[in-house]
Amino acid sequence: MNFLEKVRRNHGIEHATVHVLSESNPNLSLVGRADGGGFSIIGDVRPEQLADAAQAALARMKNGQGDLAVHPRCGTQLVTLGTLTALAAFIVLGNRPRVSKLPDAIIATTLAAFAAQPLGLQLQKYVTTSPNVFAAEFAGVKRKNFAGVEFWHVDIEWNE
Repeated sequence: MNFLEKVRRNHGIEHATVHVLSESNPNLSLVGRADGGGFSIIGDVRPEQLADAAQAALARMKNGQGDLAVHPRCGTQLVTLGTLTALAAFIVLGNRPRVSKLPDAIIATTLAAFAAQPLGLQLQKYVTTSPNVFAAEFAGVKRKNFAGVEFWHVDIEWNE
């Protein structure tokens, strides 16, 4: 399996883990980042909680809950929103922005923002995540530090 496919699958497991953690604490604020070896989580979560949630998420995904790979607060949503609204503004304002075009720009960027949410979810589903985790195994949680920021890394091993 190539590196990008590992990241896509780990990204899906990351989202599923956040879904599981959020079930017991809906106000939980976490930041996650997938990589080729698993995913990192920054936030107020104990390592035991994270390990239990990651294992439960993997089990649920393997039992048919692949929809857990998509999360509404993913960075893909933000990138999609930023890209579509910037393009809408650029198209409306062109090379010579004028105040008289501002109402049109507001309408265009608002419509783009509405379109961004479902499009971002589809981009996650088909591009940035994958629910194909049948060969994945939870391998542990480790404390890490990068540039003074402490976080947890969930290690995932792939048997493919």
